[in-house]
Amino acid sequence: MLIRMTKGFITPPRFGLAVVVLLLFLVTGSPKAETQALEQLIELLEANKAISPQQAATLRAAIARDRQRMEERERSLREAERAVSRREMELRQREEALAHKGAPAASQGVGQEGLPSAAPQASSSEKWEIEEKGGMKEAAVREKSPGGGFPLEAVFDNGFWVRTREKDLFSMRIGTLLQTDYRYFSYDSSEDPDKNRFDIRRARLILGGDLLRRFHYFFQYEFQGAGSRRLLDAYVDTRILPWISMRAGQFKTPFGLEQSSADKNIPFAERSMGFLLTPLRDVGLMAHGSLWDRRVDYGLGIFNGDGVDDSVGGDEDSPGFVGRIVLTPFRDQGDTPLGGLHVGGSFSYAKVDRNNVNIKAMTTGLTTFFNVNASAKFKIIREADYQTRFGAELSWNYGPLLVWGEYTNLNFSHVRTSSDEFNIDVSDCYGALLWMVTGERPSIIDGRIQPIRPLRNLWQGGWGALGLGFRYDTFDAGKSVYQYLINAGDSVREATSYTVALNWHLNPYVRLLVDATRTRFDRPLLIDRDPITGETIYAQVENVFTGRFQFQF
Repeated sequence: MLIRMTKGFITPPRFGLAVVVLLLFLVTGSPKAETQALEQLIELLEANKAISPQQAATLRAAIARDRQRMEERERSLREAERAVSRREMELRQREEALAHKGAPAASQGVGQEGLPSAAPQASSSEKWEIEEKGGMKEAAVREKSPGGGFPLEAVFDNGFWVRTREKDLFSMRIGTLLQTDYRYFSYDSSEDPDKNRFDIRRARLILGGDLLRRFHYFFQYEFQGAGSRRLLDAYVDTRILPWISMRAGQFKTPFGLEQSSADKNIPFAERSMGFLLTPLRDVGLMAHGSLWDRRVDYGLGIFNGDGVDDSVGGDEDSPGFVGRIVLTPFRDQGDTPLGGLHVGGSFSYAKVDRNNVNIKAMTTGLTTFFNVNASAKFKIIREADYQTRFGAELSWNYGPLLVWGEYTNLNFSHVRTSSDEFNIDVSDCYGALLWMVTGERPSIIDGRIQPIRPLRNLWQGGWGALGLGFRYDTFDAGKSVYQYLINAGDSVREATSYTVALNWHLNPYVRLLVDATRTRFDRPLLIDRDPITGETIYAQVENVFTGRFQFQF
């Protein structure tokens, strides 16, 4: 109808109506066949001087954009139709192959006896897909094994994952942790030991995942440092019953809240001074799980008792036992003051020999202020009987607050030198607080400090998460150790530290940390010795400021 319009049929009173009709066509999206008619209408309006040349050019540009959108929509529909056709062809080929083998058609995932079912080979053009999930596009790589395996997808979900579409059939997560520090020291001595420097504190590669729904594996390797003992974790978990799982390999022993929590989630630059009093990582077997709707978390294991796999252990062949239990009695009360209360205890026992008597403690500046080993001082340790540890922990989280504390005691009984017999008794106690200024809710779940996830990430509508932490820590070694085993100045008996830390989580993967710690010793400590001149520097107070950039996923 618009094509038949001529100059004689268009009169000035109808110009406004024609423009309105034209705009309606543009707003609602005209069919492709009508775009030529609209262009002719514009020419008529322009010839009758109903619209200016500039207005005509604007309308033609709008028609061109509309035509391009329609072409893109049609192209997408054609591609979707081709994808559906390919999928139908694959399903038919699969059904025919299964029918030929005499087996019923099965869904993707697990076949007979829990083994992965075969999938047809896909061409290279079929290996990339974009899924629509929850209103957001998730990029995924899907590849069908040409050797008759099962379909895999590669996605990023708090780490890079390669996994099957069937839940928990197989998955492998690739993660990393990088912590780069700058430490600035200040001492009460007149001499400057010149220890300020940048440092790679941690650089780790992480592999983990699930296999056939029953098995979970985890490997963690440390690249930082020149030492050879870099394998941190290597274990496999299997769930036997809903309330019990078994773990075998090298992993963290079940002892204490701080020791069980991941390095990346600790809101301070370093753990407490008593951290090295715990049994740390060891090789062994552990049973762990939860009871009574996760009100009770436990772990109980048997270990070599001499540290990680390549440690130089003692001659004693008796294993060590480590256990921990954590109670969350009011967990069912939800978001109430009592709902975030956790109480726990830990214990370890091992029969040891002289080579296992090794105690070390460090400040936040990684300054060793207490060190005992079998060949300390001039009185060499000849024998030792038993090693026991006790730990008590208490934590409470409510809203943006998290408060926690621990007491750890390490004891070696009947330690004998050539002339003396005594017990070694070392302990540490600390209390800490974390307040999320921006309103995030720090928590402890399954006996571990959980990561902070900002409510609004930086550059995504917010400024990230800001947290303020404070910690008070005291360390105390028994009189007998100082009397029999260590030299004055090489180690101290008591130390007290105060820490203030500011955490800025830009997003769940990047954190900036500023940590200020002041440590006071009960007597001067040897801080530095010149290897050429022999000049020594002693100090009774250490102030260290740590700035950290952390990247992890």
